[in-house]
Amino acid sequence: MGVQKGVKTRKSYDADFKLEVTRMLASGRSAKEISETFGIAENLLYRWKRMATMKTKTKNVESEGSKAAKLAA
Repeated sequence: MGVQKGVKTRKSYDADFKLEVTRMLASGRSAKEISETFGIAENLLYRWKRMATMKTKTKNVESEGSKAAKLAA
C-alpha cells in the first residue's frame, strides 16, 4: 500500500547544455536525431529554441532602445 508506482521525477538541464543543444538544432541536425541521442523529448528542444530566440529578440530591442536614447540626448 505504501509503494507508489509510476512516480516520475523531473529532470533539470543546465543552461550550457540547453545552449549546446539549440546550437545543434540551428546547425541543421534534426530534432528527432538530437532527441534520440540525448533522450530528450522533441517538443522540449523546440521550446528551448523558442526561448533562446525570445531572449535574443529582447536583448536586441533593449539595445535599440538604448541607442535611441543616446541619439535623443
